[in-house]
Amino acid sequence: MSQNPSEFWTNDTSVFFTSFWGWSPETWGEIGWTGTRGEGRRRNLSRDLTDPFIAVIYVTGTPHNDEELHGKIAGFYLISHEAGDRDEFTHPIHHELEPEKWRNSLRAIRAFSYLPEHRLTVSDLDPDLLDRARSVAAMGEVLTDPRQIELLRTTPWVEVDVYLPASKAVEMEEELAPIEGFNRAGPANRDGYVVSSSAQRLKRQLYILRLSGDADAYLGKSSKGRHIYKIGLSASPELRKQSLQNGMPNGAFSWMIHRTSGTGGRAASFSFEAAVAGEYAMKRQLAKCAVWLGGEFYLAKATDIETAWQLGCAAAQSFGNA
Repeated sequence: MSQNPSEFWTNDTSVFFTSFWGWSPETWGEIGWTGTRGEGRRRNLSRDLTDPFIAVIYVTGTPHNDEELHGKIAGFYLISHEAGDRDEFTHPIHHELEPEKWRNSLRAIRAFSYLPEHRLTVSDLDPDLLDRARSVAAMGEVLTDPRQIELLRTTPWVEVDVYLPASKAVEMEEELAPIEGFNRAGPANRDGYVVSSSAQRLKRQLYILRLSGDADAYLGKSSKGRHIYKIGLSASPELRKQSLQNGMPNGAFSWMIHRTSGTGGRAASFSFEAAVAGEYAMKRQLAKCAVWLGGEFYLAKATDIETAWQLGCAAAQSFGNA
């Protein structure tokens, strides 16, 4: 995994700021502008900005999005100068949405999400920016303040999937298959996903997620009153939950945060090694009393999961003192 942002976000990389109605780079792989003015804006930016450039996105308040994202800076794209129509660079689920808007597009080649626990508000970046919200939404603006750019660069982020046009997905498959096999659509990045150095330095939290919904229906047999849990460690349990949820079709089942070591009066985070010790303690306990469902998933009683949690936190807190 590459950890150095200097490969694509240098002091010379142009930084552009705009707003979106939502943040779903896995289905929306572009930034775009509307109408004749938008066509001119795309042309001028392609002339004036580096290729590629960074496009930072904040989420406007609409009833269709995750409420927790409203007014937050959700992430950023690495944008190429490859021009095209909006529908070339977005998933078909978006093609009937506001069909006259954002047609003058530039393709995103990579995407990055800020960790939910560290996301900035627009006012954190610039207290006066909301006064310019209409123009930012329509045309965006180029950021030049070094302090703002450094804040955006050093806020913890991780790379996420970005939508690829079908032709690009085939091209990437042909290019990578002889080397390492083609496993998923995503950035053509031989070094793996990039994680910011600030995210790498973050300590880890232990977490337990619980799958809500009818466990009997999910398992295809009686759960005997037990629930399905996922245990683990992460710098961002919230992002881990979102990642799992995004891998499921919309329906009656959803992942919920059951426990994190950042809440409930315990140490907010641990070193990686201490968190691993805590995770192993949970696994050892659950091996005695729960049904293993593969990976880090277990079918367990509430009392058994609570015992495992207490043992896991204790093991992490005492790591290095034994």
